[in-house]
Amino acid sequence: MSKAFFEIIRPGIHSTLQDLGRSNQYHIGIPFSGSMDKRNYLIGNKLLGNNFNEASLEFAYQGPLMKFHSGNASGVITGNVTFNIIRKNSKIDKGVCYETFVLNDGDMLDIISTNRSVYGYFSIKNGFTGKYIWESCSTNTKAKIGSNNGEKFENKQKVYINKKESLSDLKKINYLNSKIEFIRVLKGTNFNFFSKKATELFFF
Repeated sequence: MSKAFFEIIRPGIHSTLQDLGRSNQYHIGIPFSGSMDKRNYLIGNKLLGNNFNEASLEFAYQGPLMKFHSGNASGVITGNVTFNIIRKNSKIDKGVCYETFVLNDGDMLDIISTNRSVYGYFSIKNGFTGKYIWESCSTNTKAKIGSNNGEKFENKQKVYINKKESLSDLKKINYLNSKIEFIRVLKGTNFNFFSKKATELFFF
């Protein structure tokens, strides 16, 4: 069976694969590569339980319209972004940023626009498949290196996922998306200001 992938129907203005980048190649004329908004890039991978440096799809202003093929996958959009999930049965689910969702075979993801910011991120469980150069798969369109031969994505291209999710992974995502009183929390910069007792009560 072939790998799960997204078929690009509309590429958006500037859609590329990005990770934390390559920062030690200035001596050979290669500028810094990697996510422009590192905070939202990292949050996306954290929410999915990914390795912190998995490739995400970065988009600017208008994002892509993509159709998912072959299986199921959980993902998340981070940033201030307007997007919809168009189900195979034509039902439209309004997207919520920073909230994980599950895509099934034949569903489409329509990333309409960013709001009051330039960049947004679409992260997928296990990350996207990219071409690694100097320990990074980040696309650098000026240097023409990285994933997709150093170019932004175009119509009819395919973007592959590293590996399909296991049944247990999908059950976890479905659990988090259910109406159970459960909140996923990311520790902030001032978390250590709380007492040990307070944190124990919070994380019961």
